[in-house]
Amino acid sequence: MYNIERQNEIINILVEKKSISVNKLAKMLYVSAPTVRRDLSELEQQGKVLRTHGGVILRMTAESEIPLMFREDQNAIAKQIIANKASQMVQNGNVIFLDASSTAAHIIPFLKKFSDIVVITNSPKTSMKLGENNIKNYCTGGLLLMHSIAFVGSETEKFISNINADLLFFSSRGYMSGGFITDSSVEEAAIKKAMIRNSEKSFYLCDSSKKNKKYLYNICSTEDVTGIINEFDT
Repeated sequence: MYNIERQNEIINILVEKKSISVNKLAKMLYVSAPTVRRDLSELEQQGKVLRTHGGVILRMTAESEIPLMFREDQNAIAKQIIANKASQMVQNGNVIFLDASSTAAHIIPFLKKFSDIVVITNSPKTSMKLGENNIKNYCTGGLLLMHSIAFVGSETEKFISNINADLLFFSSRGYMSGGFITDSSVEEAAIKKAMIRNSEKSFYLCDSSKKNKKYLYNICSTEDVTGIINEFDT
């Protein structure tokens, strides 16, 4: 396993467990403790983890999210199932909002079968993927958040406010059943709220790891969305 693959796996483990000892990581990764310590030093220098005595915790703040490059690989099978289900809500000619989440981006391959659709996203990376699949799209522009590769801010909200969308597909860090859909970034939460306001129907995409997780900023109530799509419900 290469260094970057091992470090990706460390982040995946920490997303699930939040904290872990060096010795346990070494056993799980089938490497020596010194190798794990070197990986943790690199990840700490990148601002992704915090070292503790004999272990490590995931650095989780509004200013330091899990980078998109790591989130794209997390729960990939579940995200594909969710994306396939979400695509069944789409009809020819729809105008669709996709937020900058890695889950929403998984819908792109399923959109190729539709004609005359238009997609609006605040993610330059999602916009490029849509273009590569010959799907007409607009990217909002605005202030770029590098950790999530997402445009945010007043200019982004202004762009969204001028669009009347049929559908919105979005995700976030977590939600509480019968409660609120939440996120740890106030800037991204504001963009999702703007998309909800300007969409006829909105669908929250969430794999099982997001259920009963509560973060600082409320996006909306679970009752405010048209539906919640996960990998289990039929």
